[in-house]
Amino acid sequence: MSNWTARIALTFGLWLAVAIGAWVLGNQPDPLLLALMIAVGAALSWLYLDVSADAEVSQWPAMTEEPVRPPGEDPRLERLHRILTQHQSAHDVGDTLHRTLTDLAAHRLVAHHGVSLQADPDRAAALLGPELTSVVTQRPPYPRLSTDRIDVLLQRIEAL
Repeated sequence: MSNWTARIALTFGLWLAVAIGAWVLGNQPDPLLLALMIAVGAALSWLYLDVSADAEVSQWPAMTEEPVRPPGEDPRLERLHRILTQHQSAHDVGDTLHRTLTDLAAHRLVAHHGVSLQADPDRAAALLGPELTSVVTQRPPYPRLSTDRIDVLLQRIEAL
């Protein structure tokens, strides 16, 4: 018995069982409509089984051993380096370095001392020291800072 003969016989047997079952339960099914519904369901099942049997199992490539970034590369450090380079080479000094230094100092104050730069400026000034306080409270126009001065300010921020 071929594959198709078995499928058709199974579908006919299913149709016969559903029709007799419905008749026994007191229903009056339309035999042609019932046959059509079972045939469509069987055809969809056959299609699914035939296609899925021929389909290959998906083979996903293993993750590469190479990281997206080289080891030791920190995007935050790269951003800070870019800001410092732009500050040193820009024709007009903007507020990017000033805002970055202020944000770093404010973050360290909250993280290590629980002091907010905006909420408690007197206590923050005592912790920051005169050098950092002058940078944090400075208003435009901002002066161009030398590399040595930036280094001193960053060391002071790290020491907070």
